[in-house]
Amino acid sequence: MGYADEQVLDGMDVFDLNGTKVGKVVRYDKTLGYFETQGTFSGPRYIPFSAIERLEPAGAYLNVTKAVVSDVYNRMPSVTPELTPEGKLTGGGTVQSGRTGRPVPLDAAALSVVREKIHLGSMVLDADNQALGTVEAYDGNSGYMLIEKGGLSYKDFFLPVTAVSFLDEDGIHLSEDKETIMTRYTRVPEVAREFFEA
Repeated sequence: MGYADEQVLDGMDVFDLNGTKVGKVVRYDKTLGYFETQGTFSGPRYIPFSAIERLEPAGAYLNVTKAVVSDVYNRMPSVTPELTPEGKLTGGGTVQSGRTGRPVPLDAAALSVVREKIHLGSMVLDADNQALGTVEAYDGNSGYMLIEKGGLSYKDFFLPVTAVSFLDEDGIHLSEDKETIMTRYTRVPEVAREFFEA
């Protein structure tokens, strides 16, 4: 079978290896090779196209069980931020392909999916799952968040959406640990200065 993304459609039912319904397609990204489902579990699931066994008139059938969909695909694919040789963020990033498993560039359309899911008041956790604070302000144009101090942090900091590893019911999980975040993201970024200093 060729890549199934040409035939995956919004609203399509999705079934596991045993024919048990695991949700409906609510969104898909052909570039990254993932589709999002909702309806069966407490939150969305992010399933790689490589997990599709076959497509039938009834819907998409996966090559994994409901338990895998529930426990393994419960997070958005992790983002790896791109850095300049000096260690500064470029604003871009890569994500593991849902088809091949190799890194693919995270484009503006894919970043917009993450941006849509960031809300004021959301808890922010570092790579070690330690609470850092909550989203106090969010500039959708630049993709930067102001995180209000709390938890382990002692000052406010400004995070780009490319620092987000995944989102779930607990909040926004970052790809960096607290020490890196507290040294790299404490200044207002030029691209978002007008928004945060207005």
